[in-house]
Amino acid sequence: MLDDRATLHARDRHGFLERLAALPEAYDGPDGVLPGPHGLDPGGAAAVLTPLLAEWFGGRHVGAGTQFLTRDGGSGGESALAAPAAGGPRQVRVILGDSGDAEPVGHDAAQVVRVPGDATYPYHLVRYLAFATGRADAGTRLATALRAVAEAADPERPTERNPAKTLAWALWQRVPLLVSGRLAAAAQPLVQQTFARVGKALAIPSGPHGEIVAAAAFEGRHALGDDLVALVLGRGGGETEIVEEVLATRVAQVERLVAGGGWLPPADADPVVDGVVAWYAATWVAAYGALLVELDPADDGVYGRLRAVA
Repeated sequence: MLDDRATLHARDRHGFLERLAALPEAYDGPDGVLPGPHGLDPGGAAAVLTPLLAEWFGGRHVGAGTQFLTRDGGSGGESALAAPAAGGPRQVRVILGDSGDAEPVGHDAAQVVRVPGDATYPYHLVRYLAFATGRADAGTRLATALRAVAEAADPERPTERNPAKTLAWALWQRVPLLVSGRLAAAAQPLVQQTFARVGKALAIPSGPHGEIVAAAAFEGRHALGDDLVALVLGRGGGETEIVEEVLATRVAQVERLVAGGGWLPPADADPVVDGVVAWYAATWVAAYGALLVELDPADDGVYGRLRAVA
């Protein structure tokens, strides 16, 4: 089914797979460095990035330097932001959505940066913040890593040579239980979001202490594990091995989406890069999963209507 290009094209009505493949080259936002210290106050869909991006920021709010705020466009999100305080940090408002999605800000003292508001926003946002915080090299490494993932997940590759399609089939009619070591757990909410928005499917984060979920969460109702697949994220290795061993007796199967594990590049020195790579790989899997159940991965459906009125 996933190898029939005519079927994929018919179901992928908005060309999501094509846009996903082009994503590593798609960033066209600002590339300047802004003065530090840097603070990030994320809102809207981007709030799930808070734990992952904590490595790059001195806190949620700063008294000097540059204060970044992220909001969804399309529902007055811009106009709801207060004007920058006199003498405070430079304020940059990052709006998820194009210029037709929201009303003008009206605060001359604040810079407004727009990134696409669709399901690919994490890459655009992280690339912008990498430039703005003086981490352009991390952004370049991220783009390089995503190219390797895109090549492996290319729709033209048949399922037997396409790990994203293979994993989509493994997760078909099952629910991923996201498992990772503590350092990689920050990416779990972002991966959960892409399974929901793109795959139209539930994924369950186990959090930074997956051993608690593995050891205790199925004791009361063992049958719950029959519909679950443990999906290991991050670097794998010793920290997750015992969790995988325990879960193998409690869930239907164990699958891996780990750095250096076949189709994902080796771990990067920056955990933010690793987290976005995991998100990108999961987005390919989620997109193929949506197509398997005859849904358009780009269709925001009810979420789009909720976002418009929230």
